[in-house]
Amino acid sequence: MRLLEALDLPEACLTQQKIPKKAIAAHTRNSAASARLLQESVDTVELVAHITPNNSNIAAHTDGVHEYLEVMHIRVQLKNVLISPSQLKGLHQLLHQSIAYPLILEIKGQDGVQWSLAEKTINQASPEHEQLVIQEMLVSDWQSADGSPLQQQFHQALSFFQLDRSHLMALYQSLLGCFVRYLTASSLGHSALQVGEGVSATDEVYLQQQREQLRKIQDLQKNINTLKAKRDACSQFNEKVELNVQLQELTRQLKSLSGEIDL
Repeated sequence: MRLLEALDLPEACLTQQKIPKKAIAAHTRNSAASARLLQESVDTVELVAHITPNNSNIAAHTDGVHEYLEVMHIRVQLKNVLISPSQLKGLHQLLHQSIAYPLILEIKGQDGVQWSLAEKTINQASPEHEQLVIQEMLVSDWQSADGSPLQQQFHQALSFFQLDRSHLMALYQSLLGCFVRYLTASSLGHSALQVGEGVSATDEVYLQQQREQLRKIQDLQKNINTLKAKRDACSQFNEKVELNVQLQELTRQLKSLSGEIDL
């Protein structure tokens, strides 16, 4: 499943333009590790859609914090090499950091495709600098055309004509909301995407609440996995018991949080 198919953008927004890897490497903040990751793992980088006020009839949005003059959809094809989850996440971040516009990013590999968004703000230390600062990045799991019913609903929710098109920031925030609802449902093992009764999917306060809940869920799950690894490696009975008690409490908190969420 290509992200471009899910977005269903107007034809005027579509393009096909290769982006040289060296152009991206030039903006990796002189990190040798980032440049090497790009060179060794990425085959091609392509601009496949470019949403602007001129071709979409959606107004730009700027304020003292945000700058949404245009939105780019970038597709990255990986080489047929092994890449770890941490390297893959680093690659998402590298692309978002290196291109000074809001991005809708797709990375295609052997396991399918991963999609990501990143909320960026103007660098307050140097407002005229071309580099925007990533405040939060959301990365999907591997997606496929014949994925789960939850994935299918996620793909349908991303359609351009269902998003808030009052201005480009609203459009991007709508996409962020789709990602948050999907990642929350997926993390909790839910099978459907829903919005709380009487709540608009584009309501700013609702979206902020959902994003905060997702952060709590992800933090709890990270701590649970860390404790499980520590428990499994532990040889002392008393310590295992204590770790199990901690795990039970974190699991209780996660279940409680799941019950509070309207998805």
